[in-house]
Order: sequence, then structure tokens, then C-alpha cells
Amino acid sequence: MNLKTLGSYTWRIIKFILLGLCLILPQQVFALPYILPQNFSPLATNILMWGLLLLGYALMLVIFSYQFKKGQPTSNKIFQKLSNQDINAIITGFIVLFIIKIIYVMLTSQAGQTQNDQALQQMFKLSTNAALMMFLMTAIFAPLCEELLFRGIFMRYFFPKNTVLAIFFSGLVFGALHFHLGDIFWTLLLYCALGWVLAYYYAVCKIKLEK
Repeated sequence: MNLKTLGSYTWRIIKFILLGLCLILPQQVFALPYILPQNFSPLATNILMWGLLLLGYALMLVIFSYQFKKGQPTSNKIFQKLSNQDINAIITGFIVLFIIKIIYVMLTSQAGQTQNDQALQQMFKLSTNAALMMFLMTAIFAPLCEELLFRGIFMRYFFPKNTVLAIFFSGLVFGALHFHLGDIFWTLLLYCALGWVLAYYYAVCKIKLEK
């Protein structure tokens, strides 16, 4: 590996880390009620929280989409009718993810909740407004951003010509960044398995679109 290649990979790693840090920025809106002055009205606080949350994720999606599309060959096959093979792949992927979820619930019910789940439950208990924001963040905004980052951007930045390594390390990084100290080891493997399944189906769709 020459210096030019090493420098290129180093810059990609730095960019990926910076993009990863962007994921946690919109979540900081939940700290606003504790930071703002006590005489700040609840209505103004909620409006500010919603504004910053939506603006934050809108900017992230724009940045992530740009990084994802940057250098990608243009294709007229992005929008296409699903074939029977596509439908079977979607159903199979859903079943695999559902099985992983069942295993995850079984393990965590025996060893206690992960710190990630505990944090989410605490957020849901704050207020109806915070619960709705958390639902939108965990069900829509965060998954979209994570899909672009951990699959689209990561697999294009690293190992673009080696699909197996791209899938393996994409899932590994995804699992590692969702694992917290204090969680059981199986939690790491389950998060990695989730990342590997998602990366595999992303790779399958990507290969099909490029044909």
C-alpha cells in the first residue's frame, strides 16, 4: 500500500467518523429542557426541540445522500418493478430479522435490558411530546440515516470491490457502535447479525441495479 492509498483510506476513515458523530447531534435536543432557563415556556421549548430535531435530521439526510451519491454511476434502474425474486428476498430478510429479534428478546429478558433500551424507555417516560419525538427518531429518521451511513457510505468508502469484506465489516462496525459497556456479549453478536443481514440485502440490491 503506497502513501497515496494510505492517505486516501485515512481520509475516508476520518470522514466516516465525522459522519458517525453527526448521528448523535439531533438526539441532543432532549437535553434542552435541562439547559434552557426555568422561566422558558414549555410551548417555546417544545417548538424549539421539534425545530432543531427536524432541521438536524434534514441536514443529515442531505449530507448523507450527497456522500452516498458522490461518485456513484448514474442508473436508470433505480425505480423498477419488483420481481418475484425481489419479493422472496424481502420476505426472507424480514423473517431473518424477526428471528434475530426473537433471540434478542429471549437473551435480554434473561440478562436484563441493554443500556440502549433502558435509555429509550427513559426517554419515552419524559412526556408525550418527547415520546412522539423519540418514536419518529427511532422508527424513521435514525434508520434512514443509519442505512445511508452503515450500508451505502461505508460499503462505498471501504472494500468497494470486495463485497464479502464490505458486508462483514459493515455489520461489525454497526454492531460495535450499538453496543454499550455493561451489555452482555451476545448483544454485540445480535447487533452484528442485524448489520450483516441488512448489508447483505443492500449488496444484493446494489449489484442488481448496476447490471
